[in-house]
Amino acid sequence: MAKIVTLHESDALTLPLAGGAALRATPFRETARVALTLFGPGGGNAGGVILGASRARLLGSWLLRMADAAGSDAPDRPRPARRVMR
Repeated sequence: MAKIVTLHESDALTLPLAGGAALRATPFRETARVALTLFGPGGGNAGGVILGASRARLLGSWLLRMADAAGSDAPDRPRPARRVMR
């Protein structure tokens, strides 16, 4: 039978996303795992994944590397499309 593990929401980190959605990272206290869950604009759970500690660290390093490669002087928002004169 599967074991039910209660997540400690007080430890969760939430990143607001576009359209009112959110990405939440929640560490497990009993095991070396991290839950990444997506929540829709209405608060409903849109899915997620549970990563072991080593995979969570790997994902974090990838995100840092990609953010650095994107350029520190680049704006956070995409630039508006150029208007072409005809």
